Amino acid sequence: MAEHALIQHQDIGDAFSGTYYVENVFIRQTVQGKDYLELTLRDRSGSRHAKFWGLARIEKGDWAFIAATVEEYHNEPSLIVKNIEKADEPDDMENYMPVYDDSEKYAERLDEIRDVIKELEAKTGDSTAGTLVEEVYSNINFFDPFMAAPGGITPHYGRRGGLLANTVRVADGCLKMSELYPLTDEEKVILLTSALLCRAGGIDAFEFQDCIPVDTKSGTLLGMNNLTMTRVSNAYKRVVRGLKKNGGEPANQEVFIRMLHAISSFDCDDVMPATKEALILGGVYNNDLEIVEAIGFMEADVNEGDEFTAYDPSMRRRYYTG
Repeated sequence: MAEHALIQHQDIGDAFSGTYYVENVFIRQTVQGKDYLELTLRDRSGSRHAKFWGLARIEKGDWAFIAATVEEYHNEPSLIVKNIEKADEPDDMENYMPVYDDSEKYAERLDEIRDVIKELEAKTGDSTAGTLVEEVYSNINFFDPFMAAPGGITPHYGRRGGLLANTVRVADGCLKMSELYPLTDEEKVILLTSALLCRAGGIDAFEFQDCIPVDTKSGTLLGMNNLTMTRVSNAYKRVVRGLKKNGGEPANQEVFIRMLHAISSFDCDDVMPATKEALILGGVYNNDLEIVEAIGFMEADVNEGDEFTAYDPSMRRRYYTG
C-alpha cells in the first residue's frame, strides 16, 4: 500500500493523491460567474485550504479521494484539486488523527516533575498535595484518557496528547519560575501540584469527532474549569477517606485550599489570584496560551505574500513574518 501523502507536507510542484477528511466546503464564484468549490481538507498533519474548479457532490464531514497539485500563487503554495470523489471512511485512522509531537518526551517529563514534588515534600514533612496528585494520575480511568486527549479545539493543542503536552509545559514553566521567586518548599509543592491538576477536567471537556477536536457536551455546558474542580475535589475526598481508614496523618486542609485557589483562579475572571503560587500559575499558563495562539494565527494567515499578517482581533495586532 502506498504511503499516505500528508497534506501539510506538500509543496510547490508536488502532485499527489489520497483520501482526506472534508472539514469544510463552500461553493464560490469566479469573477466570470463560474461556480467552484473551496475546501478545507484534513489529515493528521493538519488542515489545508484547496480549490476545485468545478462542482462535486461533496459535503462537510465527508471523506474524499482527491488528486491534486500544489501550484505557485503570489509566491505562495496553492493547493488545486484536479479530481475529487466521495470516499468511504478509512478503516485505520492513524493517518488522520492529529498527534502532538514528542508525546513520549512529555510523558517522561511528567514523571520527573512528580518526583520533584516528592523530594520537596520530604523536606516539608507533609504529603497532602503529592498524595492528591498520585490519587488522580494513578487512576487508569483518568491516566489513559489524559495521555490521549486533546488539550483544546485549537490546532496547537487540539491533538492526541495535546492535554499532556499543555499540562507538562505549564508545570515545567512553573518549576523554572519557582526558582526565580522567594517561594517556600511548601509553596513550591502547591504550585507544582496545582499545575499538574489545573487542566484535569480536559478529559471531560474535549474529545475527537472523526479527526477533529471538539468540545464535549459537558465541556460546553459546564466548562473545563468546573469539570476540573469536580475531579480534584472528588479525588481529595478519596484521599481523606483513605488516610482516615489507614490511620495516617490527616490531610492538610490549608494546602488543599491553596491548591484549589490556584486552580480556580489561574484562568478565571471571577476569582483573582491572591497567593504567590496562584499568580505564577496564572502567569505561566496565560503566557503559553498567548504564544501558541499567536503562532497559530501566523501559520494560518491569509495575507499571502505580505510581510505582515492580517489583524488578530484577540491580540489587537498584526504580526511581522518577513
